[in-house]
Amino acid sequence: MRQALAWICIGIVFTSGCSKQPALSPKGAAQAPSLKPLSAPPEITSETEEGFHDLIFHASSYKRYSDGSQTVHGTAVHNDRKLGLEIKLGPGWQAGSLGKDIPLVTYRGNISYRTTGSESDVLLGLIDQLYGTKIDPKRMGKETHFTGISLGGDPRDLTKGPVKIKLFYETSDQRDYAELFTNFDLATHRLGISEKDEEYRSAIVRALRAR
Repeated sequence: MRQALAWICIGIVFTSGCSKQPALSPKGAAQAPSLKPLSAPPEITSETEEGFHDLIFHASSYKRYSDGSQTVHGTAVHNDRKLGLEIKLGPGWQAGSLGKDIPLVTYRGNISYRTTGSESDVLLGLIDQLYGTKIDPKRMGKETHFTGISLGGDPRDLTKGPVKIKLFYETSDQRDYAELFTNFDLATHRLGISEKDEEYRSAIVRALRAR
Protein backbone atom coordinates (compact mmCIF):
# COMPACT_ATOMS: atom_id res chain seq x y z
CA MET A 1 0.00 0.00 0.00
CA ARG A 2 2.74 2.49 0.91
CA GLN A 3 4.64 1.77 -2.30
CA ALA A 4 1.45 2.35 -4.30
CA LEU A 5 1.04 5.73 -2.64
CA ALA A 6 4.68 6.46 -3.39
CA TRP A 7 3.97 5.96 -7.10
CA ILE A 8 1.47 8.81 -6.83
CA CYS A 9 4.11 10.95 -5.16
CA ILE A 10 6.53 10.23 -8.02
CA GLY A 11 3.92 11.59 -10.41
CA ILE A 12 3.68 14.73 -8.30
CA VAL A 13 7.48 15.08 -8.34
CA PHE A 14 7.34 15.45 -12.10
CA THR A 15 5.38 18.67 -11.84
CA SER A 16 5.74 20.05 -8.34
CA GLY A 17 8.78 18.55 -6.62
CA CYS A 18 7.19 16.41 -3.88
CA SER A 19 10.57 14.95 -2.87
CA LYS A 20 14.04 16.35 -2.27
CA GLN A 21 15.09 14.92 -5.63
CA PRO A 22 15.50 17.53 -8.44
CA ALA A 23 12.50 18.11 -10.69
CA LEU A 24 12.51 15.99 -13.84
CA SER A 25 12.46 17.16 -17.41
CA PRO A 26 10.09 15.58 -19.96
CA LYS A 27 12.98 13.42 -21.18
CA GLY A 28 13.48 11.98 -17.70
CA ALA A 29 16.82 13.63 -16.97
CA ALA A 30 17.35 15.49 -13.73
CA GLN A 31 17.88 19.20 -14.16
CA ALA A 32 21.20 19.53 -12.36
CA PRO A 33 24.57 21.09 -13.19
CA SER A 34 27.43 18.92 -14.42
CA LEU A 35 29.55 17.57 -11.58
CA LYS A 36 33.30 17.14 -11.49
CA PRO A 37 34.46 13.57 -12.14
CA LEU A 38 35.91 11.72 -9.16
CA SER A 39 39.31 10.10 -9.43
CA ALA A 40 39.61 8.93 -5.82
CA PRO A 41 37.39 8.20 -2.80
CA PRO A 42 35.88 11.55 -1.66
CA GLU A 43 35.00 12.78 1.80
CA ILE A 44 31.64 11.09 2.10
CA THR A 45 29.81 14.15 3.48
CA SER A 46 31.39 16.68 1.10
CA GLU A 47 28.17 17.17 -0.91
CA THR A 48 25.67 17.11 1.95
CA GLU A 49 22.83 19.62 1.72
CA GLU A 50 21.59 21.56 4.72
CA GLY A 51 19.10 19.46 6.68
CA PHE A 52 19.89 16.24 4.81
CA HIS A 53 22.80 13.80 4.79
CA ASP A 54 23.74 13.06 1.19
CA LEU A 55 26.56 10.53 0.84
CA ILE A 56 28.95 10.58 -2.12
CA PHE A 57 31.16 7.68 -3.20
CA HIS A 58 33.75 7.03 -5.88
CA ALA A 59 32.30 4.36 -8.20
CA SER A 60 35.53 2.40 -8.26
CA SER A 61 34.34 -0.62 -10.23
CA TYR A 62 31.39 -1.72 -12.37
CA LYS A 63 30.48 -5.20 -13.56
CA ARG A 64 27.70 -6.50 -15.77
CA TYR A 65 26.82 -10.19 -15.65
CA SER A 66 25.41 -12.61 -18.21
CA ASP A 67 21.93 -12.53 -16.62
CA GLY A 68 21.76 -8.74 -16.98
CA SER A 69 22.44 -7.90 -13.33
CA GLN A 70 24.98 -5.18 -12.53
CA THR A 71 27.15 -4.27 -9.54
CA VAL A 72 28.85 -1.02 -8.58
CA HIS A 73 31.46 -0.80 -5.82
CA GLY A 74 31.51 2.58 -4.07
CA THR A 75 34.30 3.85 -1.81
CA ALA A 76 34.68 7.01 0.29
CA VAL A 77 36.60 8.30 3.31
CA HIS A 78 35.74 9.99 6.59
CA ASN A 79 38.28 11.04 9.23
CA ASP A 80 40.97 9.02 7.41
CA ARG A 81 38.86 5.85 7.52
CA LYS A 82 37.85 4.01 4.37
CA LEU A 83 34.14 3.37 3.79
CA GLY A 84 32.41 1.36 1.12
CA LEU A 85 29.67 -0.92 -0.10
CA GLU A 86 28.51 -2.72 -3.20
CA ILE A 87 25.17 -2.03 -4.88
CA LYS A 88 23.57 -4.65 -7.09
CA LEU A 89 20.86 -4.01 -9.65
CA GLY A 90 18.95 -7.16 -10.50
CA PRO A 91 17.98 -8.11 -14.07
CA GLY A 92 14.56 -7.66 -15.63
CA TRP A 93 13.72 -4.01 -14.97
CA GLN A 94 10.21 -3.41 -16.30
CA ALA A 95 9.37 -0.25 -18.24
CA GLY A 96 6.21 1.65 -17.38
CA SER A 97 4.72 5.12 -17.21
CA LEU A 98 3.00 7.39 -14.73
CA GLY A 99 0.09 8.18 -17.03
CA LYS A 100 -0.63 9.60 -20.46
CA ASP A 101 -0.23 13.19 -19.23
CA ILE A 102 3.27 12.57 -17.80
CA PRO A 103 5.77 11.85 -20.61
CA LEU A 104 8.26 10.00 -18.43
CA VAL A 105 9.32 6.38 -18.90
CA THR A 106 10.04 4.72 -15.57
CA TYR A 107 11.58 1.36 -14.75
CA ARG A 108 10.78 -0.86 -11.79
CA GLY A 109 13.12 -3.55 -10.49
CA ASN A 110 15.15 -4.94 -7.63
CA ILE A 111 18.22 -3.33 -6.11
CA SER A 112 20.26 -4.30 -3.07
CA TYR A 113 22.98 -2.89 -0.82
CA ARG A 114 25.71 -5.45 -0.07
CA THR A 115 28.49 -5.44 2.48
CA THR A 116 32.13 -5.48 1.42
CA GLY A 117 33.39 -6.18 4.93
CA SER A 118 34.79 -3.88 7.58
CA GLU A 119 34.54 -0.76 5.39
CA SER A 120 30.79 -1.32 5.18
CA ASP A 121 30.54 -1.81 8.95
CA VAL A 122 32.28 1.54 9.44
CA LEU A 123 29.95 3.11 6.88
CA LEU A 124 26.83 1.95 8.70
CA GLY A 125 28.20 3.19 12.00
CA LEU A 126 28.77 6.61 10.44
CA ILE A 127 25.25 6.67 8.98
CA ASP A 128 23.88 5.91 12.44
CA GLN A 129 25.97 8.79 13.83
CA LEU A 130 24.97 11.27 11.10
CA TYR A 131 21.31 10.34 11.36
CA GLY A 132 21.37 10.59 15.16
CA THR A 133 19.46 7.31 15.41
CA LYS A 134 21.59 5.83 18.25
CA ILE A 135 20.90 2.26 17.14
CA ASP A 136 24.62 1.43 17.38
CA PRO A 137 24.80 -1.26 14.66
CA LYS A 138 27.91 -3.43 14.86
CA ARG A 139 27.92 -4.79 11.33
CA MET A 140 26.20 -4.23 8.02
CA GLY A 141 24.03 -7.12 6.85
CA LYS A 142 25.21 -9.29 3.98
CA GLU A 143 22.52 -7.94 1.64
CA THR A 144 19.50 -5.64 2.01
CA HIS A 145 16.86 -5.76 -0.70
CA PHE A 146 14.85 -2.81 -2.00
CA THR A 147 12.31 -2.15 -4.73
CA GLY A 148 13.56 0.52 -7.09
CA ILE A 149 11.69 2.93 -9.39
CA SER A 150 13.76 5.06 -11.74
CA LEU A 151 13.33 8.83 -11.81
CA GLY A 152 15.72 9.34 -14.72
CA GLY A 153 17.95 7.31 -16.98
CA ASP A 154 17.86 3.60 -17.79
CA PRO A 155 18.76 1.25 -14.90
CA ARG A 156 18.92 -1.69 -17.32
CA ASP A 157 22.33 -0.39 -18.47
CA LEU A 158 24.22 2.03 -16.23
CA THR A 159 26.81 2.68 -18.94
CA LYS A 160 24.26 4.63 -21.02
CA GLY A 161 24.26 7.68 -18.75
CA PRO A 162 23.25 8.99 -15.31
CA VAL A 163 20.56 6.99 -13.53
CA LYS A 164 18.46 8.14 -10.57
CA ILE A 165 16.47 5.58 -8.59
CA LYS A 166 14.05 5.91 -5.71
CA LEU A 167 14.29 2.97 -3.32
CA PHE A 168 11.54 1.50 -1.15
CA TYR A 169 12.03 -0.78 1.84
CA GLU A 170 9.29 -2.49 3.83
CA THR A 171 9.39 -5.41 6.25
CA SER A 172 6.93 -8.27 5.90
CA ASP A 173 5.24 -7.26 9.17
CA GLN A 174 5.11 -3.61 7.95
CA ARG A 175 6.82 -2.39 11.10
CA ASP A 176 9.55 -0.66 9.12
CA TYR A 177 9.17 1.35 5.93
CA ALA A 178 11.69 3.66 4.29
CA GLU A 179 12.43 5.54 1.09
CA LEU A 180 15.76 6.90 -0.15
CA PHE A 181 17.54 7.74 -3.40
CA THR A 182 20.49 6.08 -5.11
CA ASN A 183 22.13 7.82 -8.06
CA PHE A 184 24.73 6.52 -10.51
CA ASP A 185 26.92 8.38 -12.99
CA LEU A 186 29.60 6.03 -14.24
CA ALA A 187 31.08 8.60 -16.64
CA THR A 188 32.11 10.73 -13.66
CA HIS A 189 32.69 7.73 -11.36
CA ARG A 190 29.98 8.94 -8.98
CA LEU A 191 27.66 6.97 -6.74
CA GLY A 192 25.33 8.88 -4.43
CA ILE A 193 22.96 7.89 -1.62
CA SER A 194 20.52 10.61 -0.58
CA GLU A 195 17.81 10.93 2.03
CA LYS A 196 14.14 11.25 1.14
CA ASP A 197 12.88 12.29 4.58
CA GLU A 198 14.20 12.38 8.13
CA GLU A 199 11.38 10.13 9.34
CA TYR A 200 12.95 7.15 7.54
CA ARG A 201 16.34 7.34 9.23
CA SER A 202 15.82 4.70 11.92
CA ALA A 203 14.21 2.27 9.48
CA ILE A 204 17.16 2.63 7.09
CA VAL A 205 19.73 1.84 9.77
CA ARG A 206 17.70 -1.14 11.00
CA ALA A 207 17.31 -2.39 7.42
CA LEU A 208 21.05 -2.28 6.77
CA ARG A 209 22.33 -3.77 10.02
CA ALA A 210 23.22 -7.45 10.41
CA ARG A 211 20.56 -9.54 12.12
